[in-house]
Amino acid sequence: MRRIREIDAGIIISAILISIVGLVGIWAARGGPSNYFSRQIIWLIISIGIFFLLALTDYEKLVNWSPWLYGGLVLLLAVMARGRGVSSWIRFGSVWFQPSELGKVIVPLFLTKVLYKKASFPLSFRDLMKVAVIVGVPVVLIALQPDLGTAFVYLAFMLSAVFVFGMKRKHLTILLFAGASLAVFLWFYMLKDYQRQRIISFLNPSEDPRGSAYQVYQSKISIGSGRLAGRGFKEVSQAKLRFLPAAHTDFIFSVIAETFGFMGVLLLFLLYTILFLRIFRIGEFLDQEKGLVLLYMISSWIAFQTIFNLLIAVGLFPVTGFPLPLLSYGGSDLIAVYASLGIINSILVWRWK
Repeated sequence: MRRIREIDAGIIISAILISIVGLVGIWAARGGPSNYFSRQIIWLIISIGIFFLLALTDYEKLVNWSPWLYGGLVLLLAVMARGRGVSSWIRFGSVWFQPSELGKVIVPLFLTKVLYKKASFPLSFRDLMKVAVIVGVPVVLIALQPDLGTAFVYLAFMLSAVFVFGMKRKHLTILLFAGASLAVFLWFYMLKDYQRQRIISFLNPSEDPRGSAYQVYQSKISIGSGRLAGRGFKEVSQAKLRFLPAAHTDFIFSVIAETFGFMGVLLLFLLYTILFLRIFRIGEFLDQEKGLVLLYMISSWIAFQTIFNLLIAVGLFPVTGFPLPLLSYGGSDLIAVYASLGIINSILVWRWK
């Protein structure tokens, strides 16, 4: 019972409130009740259960199990990558699940296992290579599926490792050069034509507003038409009339903005701000370095994915295709977020053994 009382109520309440806003957005995007809406309610209930299960599980056990979890993840992704270009999903009966979302929970646990008490401050070149391999293996396998959006989110783990441990200037130069070389390789050998066109359209959005820039163009119209107080459920046109693609998933923020306007967006930003402030506030209570490393590692992808999804919605980043955490439709991502929040609470709950 004492462990339950230690759970940060601000995190779970703000997360649930954001998810409820997401349910409202799914309702508006689909023009009323739908299978998406009812399924998301079920996924939300399951996700909340997983949150409490992991919050009451000692996070150090999860860190110790992480090599086995990581090995299973890589094996699963490798099997799926053999069917390159087919799907990044697997099916269990009538339920579809995206294994790459599990990696967002498993990879930071394994990074904590590898780096804690072993990495130098700042990171040595050997430590950087360890991080690059741990992150890079699933990134390559996910990109081969192909799912470049999720692969892009995994970069958050590299950034969080550098943020926590630091990096030497000469290593930063090497990393930037490697990143530039990788970008050139991806452009000529990995990216499909429509993906290249999205980047070109981002640099010059007026070139093809009805083609590759269509999604962002419609997203901006949707956001702008919400004005101060929104248009309400009945007047939402971009999503209902199917002008806005992926309205209930990648571009659900645009639906919320059109439905509730600036005031609704302000409330949503407030909820996200409360969530992240409560997450990083946990760091103030931690004496164990392992818990602090894991806190930053596992929360990095939620913040990273949230920021870049919002940037995409307003046209400040090329469309890559990933959901807005807690808000978008999708069981895999929702479970991954609540599982991550559960582990973050486990760090708080189990700080005293």
